[in-house]
Amino acid sequence: MNVQIDSALKRGRGYWFVDGFIEMAGGGLLSLLGAILLLSGKASVSTFPDWFLSVAGEIVLAKLLGILAAILILWWLKDHFTYPRTGFVRTRRVSGRQVLIILRNAILFLLVPMLGLLSASLIITSGNGVLAAMPEWFPVALGVVWAALYVLGGEWLGLRRFRWLAALMLLTGIAVGLGQSVIGLPAFPLHVQAGTLPQQPVLAIIDRTLINLALLILISGVILISSGLVTFLRYRKANPVPYAEGS
Repeated sequence: MNVQIDSALKRGRGYWFVDGFIEMAGGGLLSLLGAILLLSGKASVSTFPDWFLSVAGEIVLAKLLGILAAILILWWLKDHFTYPRTGFVRTRRVSGRQVLIILRNAILFLLVPMLGLLSASLIITSGNGVLAAMPEWFPVALGVVWAALYVLGGEWLGLRRFRWLAALMLLTGIAVGLGQSVIGLPAFPLHVQAGTLPQQPVLAIIDRTLINLALLILISGVILISSGLVTFLRYRKANPVPYAEGS
């Protein structure tokens, strides 16, 4: 009995992903954020604070506007495409409070893993080794974290394809990190005094890390869009016409 209830709950949660629209919307947002990072340019010692604040502001603004736009587009697509084909209807509009909760969770999903990894690197660093190798390990570690989140999410939603997404995210993080190993790390001094930061070697590490992060985010976005598109085509094939009661 408990197994049947759990299966029914998973089907209900997974219904939101049945048409692939959410994955395509999420992938589009990730691609946008990755493109912003790639186009942000390089920082210099004299402009680092302004540059950092500018990039951070652009990313936050893109997240807020992108998530709001995605919610509105998803509402329209669900109402005019998905619900008529499967016989489901949304009984009421999502409230403003629920929209804020969705925005909060989406932003936390994007920020918490990165902030957690950065905090961990500061805590465990006794010298400069972890900082110097950040362009290598950061995309790998972020790929591991995202893969774990997708596995957990797929289990909660009852969606097997999320396991494939988790594997692809992990492989993407490893590939970006290995690519950095092949290219080589920027030169970094053995001893860096905290009072002298930011300085050129540290900025080189930051620039390279952001580029790798942008590549990881951009590729992950393309993976999500592709997964959503395949899911949409399958859903469209299985439900070619709107649902008709009694048919």
